[in-house]
Amino acid sequence: MPTEDQIKQLAHSLWEQEGRPEGKDVHHYLAAKAILDKRDGPKKPGNSSRSKVASKSSGTRAHSSRAKKK
Repeated sequence: MPTEDQIKQLAHSLWEQEGRPEGKDVHHYLAAKAILDKRDGPKKPGNSSRSKVASKSSGTRAHSSRAKKK
């Protein structure tokens, strides 16, 4: 997730690249936020998808090892 300073710096750069137009500050801020959000990808609250995969894998291994013991 981008910081407020990162968003502001990129927004300023976008503003300068467009010739410093007046009244487009919100546009540049939102564009910068979208660019940085896309670059950083989705939020990762504890890598829950990775732990789900590990759970499925370990369940499979436990099942197959039981099958071998029979």
